[in-house]
Amino acid sequence: MSSVNAFVGGYFELPHYYFDIETTGLDCEKDKIITIQFQKILFGDGTPEEPLTILKSWDNGESEEIMINEIAPLIMAANPFKFVPIGNNLNFEFKFLLAKISKYLKLQIDPLYFHSRPHIDLKHVMILLNQGRFKGYNAFLKKIESGLNVPIWYQEREYPRIINYIKMEAQAFTDFYKNVITYVLNRELRQSLLSREVQNNYV
Repeated sequence: MSSVNAFVGGYFELPHYYFDIETTGLDCEKDKIITIQFQKILFGDGTPEEPLTILKSWDNGESEEIMINEIAPLIMAANPFKFVPIGNNLNFEFKFLLAKISKYLKLQIDPLYFHSRPHIDLKHVMILLNQGRFKGYNAFLKKIESGLNVPIWYQEREYPRIINYIKMEAQAFTDFYKNVITYVLNRELRQSLLSREVQNNYV
């Protein structure tokens, strides 16, 4: 049975993937993608379904192009539901992907291409939990180390430290995602919200 058509536990089971990148900076035109990481997770509870995949630039002679050639068929699949990225502030990832795909694959892509495809960005959930404040919203991930160190480690070729950070960040994200999903899919809560919606429609 296709995972796109599977209906499990009251929701459609789509192939959701934790998705993230590490870069040397914030400028998608000048800076470089260091790693691209993704992991298939179960929508129902956020549990990792497959091992974390890390595409590493230093494995390929410091080549971004090889990583882009590997990720493009997944992130740009003809069926947009075959790879549904889930992450934090995915606009950052999308901006870099657009720039690098244009550079290496010579494709002219609409700036809203990735935003128009199915994706889940938990940044907005964290902002709401942070009482609408943008500053400090990502503290809800409870990461034990900052990603600001990654470009420094990359420059100093401390690759194992980058890998350890990536694994920690992925675990922090999936733990948060599990909590969100547990709350959202709570049967009593959903029934309560649906009841209120029905009542409001008759007011």
